[in-house]
Amino acid sequence: MGLFSKKPKELEYDAAECQRKKEIMRKMWNEAVEDGDSYEILHATQTSSKFERGFVFDTNTTTFYHYIVGYRKSDFKIGMMQIDRELTQHTEPFYVDMGAVVTATYEPKYHQAWLIYRKGYDSYGEQFDVGDTGSKTMAGITNTVQREEREKFLDFLEELRGRLEQQGNKQEKWKRQ
Repeated sequence: MGLFSKKPKELEYDAAECQRKKEIMRKMWNEAVEDGDSYEILHATQTSSKFERGFVFDTNTTTFYHYIVGYRKSDFKIGMMQIDRELTQHTEPFYVDMGAVVTATYEPKYHQAWLIYRKGYDSYGEQFDVGDTGSKTMAGITNTVQREEREKFLDFLEELRGRLEQQGNKQEKWKRQ
């Protein structure tokens, strides 16, 4: 370590509360998805920012979206279901169009996984922020530490990348760490 470098702080969280939230998310997923137990799940977030210039003040608004992401290795199917911060409500699940996905990538510094669609598709792709949150988190669901779930999801993405390469889609360099 250098003279001015700081040791990173360890994330503070309640393990029992974390496990309880994982069980709630599993129950929500199973209620909404047929054969829900055949999917591995994890919590993911997405953010959107909107900047507006005002006459006196400029405003920047950031919106956080919380999802349960379910994926299945048997048929490479990925579904998402938006949930509220209190884990009491959810939307109907929607599924990623896997026929349009040409690239899967991961940025370890920000814990972001991307599924990028082919050119000319309606949207760019799907982004999954799959980081951990501690007990002091202000803008998300607290106590969602999911190291094991994230590693399983990254294993799935590596297999998906291999499948995409076999289909002739060139993949960017993979960074896992």
